[in-house]
Amino acid sequence: MKNLLLNLLALLIAASLSGQAYEVAHFEMTVSGTSTLHDWTSDITKINAEAYIDWTDGKVGNIRNLSVTVPVEGIVSTKGRIMDGKTWDALKKDKYPNITFKVSTADVKWVNGKYLITANGKLTVAGQTKTVTLKANGKPVANGGLVFSGSYDINMPDYGVEPPTALMGSIKTGEKVTIDYSVNMVPSNGNASLDR
Repeated sequence: MKNLLLNLLALLIAASLSGQAYEVAHFEMTVSGTSTLHDWTSDITKINAEAYIDWTDGKVGNIRNLSVTVPVEGIVSTKGRIMDGKTWDALKKDKYPNITFKVSTADVKWVNGKYLITANGKLTVAGQTKTVTLKANGKPVANGGLVFSGSYDINMPDYGVEPPTALMGSIKTGEKVTIDYSVNMVPSNGNASLDR
């Protein structure tokens, strides 16, 4: 009788809580900032993202093991290769080829037809790792997918990154940059990397 009760309890838990591995299917991501000459924007053209999402009663209950990797060489400026080179040098691409974010905990709330997500984790830029809190919106889309969107400001000197300059220092970029993102994640088929 005891074993029967334990089996029934296990079935009830499995029915109310099921998890699924997710990977990126499509994304739009930019990094933007200011300079003494003009504002600027670079596109992020490569990303690797995966997560394990727990579902409860048809809604996201928890987001586990979320990790995002952005290759520095995938940051491409609208201003051309000279700007790319300065960005890559500032981010120490040769020594630290990737920017990463790994979630430690995520709080997920369903409010007015969308998810409000507060994710705490470790952001690593140019070899420096800081504990950060990201806030994102999430919404369900077709085929079991989820779109996460939001923005996050980074103060580059906090990560030992010296803002790039040009024309012998007469043009200087601002210390703060803003990452804007919209990432569509779908049930995994084993291909977490995506280029645009």
